[in-house]
Amino acid sequence: IRSTFQYLEQLDVVSGLVKAAVFGFIITLMGCYHGYNSRGGAQGVGQATTNAVVSSSILILISNYVVTELFFTR
Repeated sequence: IRSTFQYLEQLDVVSGLVKAAVFGFIITLMGCYHGYNSRGGAQGVGQATTNAVVSSSILILISNYVVTELFFTR
């Protein structure tokens, strides 16, 4: 436990909390957008779910890079 506190910095915790909030926002936004605009019954909902997962994953990868650059570029 001592080594954890020795190497853990406040910036690591803050960046983790910011990333969690950003990722949650992206997942919520993409799920709502694709779900609200789904058409075609059950098959359309399945396709909208797939689209939401794919778009969320891509946006999370991009936002992870951006947030990491903002916090850790010195």
